Amino acid sequence: MSDATNGAGNAAAQSGTTSFLLANLPYVLLYAGAIFLVAMTDSDPETADRYWPYFIIVVALVAMVGGWRYAGVTNTDRVKYFLKQVLHWGAVLLVVNLLFLDSMQQFLNAASYGFIVAYILGLGALLSGIYLDWKMGLFGAFLIFSAIGIGILDDNAMLLSVLAVAIIGVGITLLVRRQG
Repeated sequence: MSDATNGAGNAAAQSGTTSFLLANLPYVLLYAGAIFLVAMTDSDPETADRYWPYFIIVVALVAMVGGWRYAGVTNTDRVKYFLKQVLHWGAVLLVVNLLFLDSMQQFLNAASYGFIVAYILGLGALLSGIYLDWKMGLFGAFLIFSAIGIGILDDNAMLLSVLAVAIIGVGITLLVRRQG
């Protein structure tokens, strides 16, 4: 095999790996953001409360883009997909905001906010993953586990457990290369 042919094969393989990593970068960033928010929720819940709603929007955008290949080929199908996704993630955001209206503060406090948001967001991501993108479902399961970690484990054990599960989730996301 000539050097030119070998170089072209290496470039194609490297390009394929690069595009694969770029395609999965949003999920890696979701795991990193979730670890950050879970750790912040455990240590400084009042500050974390401000960031969870923005994170819901980021998760929704990643889910919408990740599932776009299932949107169909016609404009009508794509509009339906988009509207369903807006309703799905809008409902998640609405429920989170309704739970923390001023009149609900007597039932919930800042420490429970992140715990509840992680559960609701995890459920939303898990359901999205069931009917669209398995990577989002894996991320949803991770968020639910993280919420359990917030509620049960102490600071160091919780952070180490969440980090371990995140590494496993990112590893599975990057190693499994199937489309669908």
